[in-house]
Amino acid sequence: MPTILRETYPTAKKEHRCEFCCEKIAIGQKYVRQTNIYDGTIYDFVTHQECNEVAHELNMYDDCDDSGLDGDSFRENLNAYVYANHYDEHTDDVYTSWQLNHYEIAKKILKELKTEKQNGSYNKIQRQKHIR
Repeated sequence: MPTILRETYPTAKKEHRCEFCCEKIAIGQKYVRQTNIYDGTIYDFVTHQECNEVAHELNMYDDCDDSGLDGDSFRENLNAYVYANHYDEHTDDVYTSWQLNHYEIAKKILKELKTEKQNGSYNKIQRQKHIR
């Protein structure tokens, strides 16, 4: 597993690409920057704050290998959540309101989870069963 040497929450002075969702981090947007070390290599990892938060909320780190959570696994987990919770049997596809890029899906899942917590219907075990 990578070791986090430093984690900061800067405001982007230039565009970056989120390593989880692959969407851009816009100039002026706060994001997460980690300096990590893995297998003797030091590197920076940048991601949207929302992508980082949803990865923790959905326990994505629990099932990753020793190299850590990568973008492909992150996006697969988001897709699994959407298919498990927002699948329309009539159209044999996810609801059109959930057919978004992965960054927008991450934000929408966070909003949904926060609403569930506020309404008391938030169930960690139920949420975990939808991930792989």
